[in-house]
Amino acid sequence: MMRGITETLAGRVALVNLLGFSQREAHRAAHQELPFLPEPQRLTGTEPIEGLVSEADVFRAIRTGSLPALVTRKITERDVFFSSYVQTYLQRDVCDLTQVGDQQVFLRFLRACAARTAQELNLSDLARDVDVSVMTIKHWLSILEASHQILLLRPFHSNVTKRIVKRPRLHFLDPGLCCCLCEWSSPETLAAGSMAGAIFETFVVTEILKSWWHRAQPTYLYYYRDREKRDVDPLIEHACQRRC
Repeated sequence: MMRGITETLAGRVALVNLLGFSQREAHRAAHQELPFLPEPQRLTGTEPIEGLVSEADVFRAIRTGSLPALVTRKITERDVFFSSYVQTYLQRDVCDLTQVGDQQVFLRFLRACAARTAQELNLSDLARDVDVSVMTIKHWLSILEASHQILLLRPFHSNVTKRIVKRPRLHFLDPGLCCCLCEWSSPETLAAGSMAGAIFETFVVTEILKSWWHRAQPTYLYYYRDREKRDVDPLIEHACQRRC
């Protein structure tokens, strides 16, 4: 899912984390020089992406995902591709990271995580649905993070320690894989389904993340919820200012 590029310059090494194509990259839109910030002058000055002109276009792009083989249509059998991707991931990457005794249980865990995209993560509920211990869930979540399948968006708090102990919000880093694991059969059923809002939110978060990571820029993304349960997601902390 993510590639690391290393370049040695005068004894130094630069590491660039790359996810799948952003929508600007996928549609060969005008290059955006700076990472995304929700500033009025940037938003009004950004050219629209021709391939995303309707709701149907957006949900088609979400369901397709961002992996190059699917975006460039070198592979057109999307369901076969993602099925093979998951099998390869289970058999190779997961086994390299840790010994998972029952791959079917781990697949159930993946599906349960996908169904919770853009939601606050309740470890006890997830453990109950997968029928494993909370400690196993924590361990498996660390595998998904280490292999760059998910992003755990931490809650914003001025106290750094509280950012760590509060519940994170889970986002899949490829919405197409998330849709596959949740078995959304078409863009139309996805757009009309109960998860449309959550998956769209994940799509937006990953696009913002790509605008930073693909330019080798560190980013600090959080979510914020007040006592009245009003959300700001994502919140970007940048240059000693907090913008949402």
